[in-house]
Amino acid sequence: MADVLETRPRQFRAPVARGIERVEREGGMYKSGLIRQAAMITRGEALGHLMWVDDVMLTQVTDAINQTEPGVKSRFAHPSLSGDGLGKALGRMRNAKLNGDVVRADLHLYESAHDTPDGDLASYIMNLADEDPAAFGMSIVFDSDIGAEDKFMAEHEDKDGNFVSPDKDNTNNYTHARVAQLSAADVVDEPAANPDGLFHRGDSIAFEADAYLAYALGLSDEAPETAAFGVHPDRVRGFVQRFLDQRKLTLIRKDSLKWWRKQLK
Repeated sequence: MADVLETRPRQFRAPVARGIERVEREGGMYKSGLIRQAAMITRGEALGHLMWVDDVMLTQVTDAINQTEPGVKSRFAHPSLSGDGLGKALGRMRNAKLNGDVVRADLHLYESAHDTPDGDLASYIMNLADEDPAAFGMSIVFDSDIGAEDKFMAEHEDKDGNFVSPDKDNTNNYTHARVAQLSAADVVDEPAANPDGLFHRGDSIAFEADAYLAYALGLSDEAPETAAFGVHPDRVRGFVQRFLDQRKLTLIRKDSLKWWRKQLK
């Protein structure tokens, strides 16, 4: 059990940042479109991960983009559990700048992003950015620097050994996220899979699978629609729960592992 508890998640998706500066239809390093200074990440809670994005992380993201050649990859929506993002490549993020509480960078669109299995994604997102800049959102995918996060927490513990964030806005005392590697910056509608959102087109099976597993594992109390698989979600949930009970297994959130390690000491 101790070996299991030593495993912590490394890859996270940051909260959505919204807004752009302008669109250049024939600009960019590929001459296929450029979205200037798209918001990539904003200081605050990393939704769903019980982590906090602070000024240090914003600087890390800025540096990671500017130190990567030819830039950090960008995709049309995050890959989901059953959708790996193939055919969703949009381009590269370059020229990052830290502007107050927001990291912004230029999205250089691939020529191939105008001709994907899902159509002309490049033109679609440029149209969206032109028509409603506030609706244009991005979310980064990054590998967490666990050692740096643990060190920061140890440096800010109270007399009882509990972490107390030095950021007054982090009232829940979430872990301050640190970046080991920046993997991608994806154009998204919402932080998590959103069946009714802007970027749902063509991904119904992937979203349905995510919803089924979340419900079956007890991570969600909202039963998904049954049309995609023809099996009632309550039957799937019952089977999974019996499977876990028979094998004396339980689920533990990875973001709670630091607490568990303290209990085992």
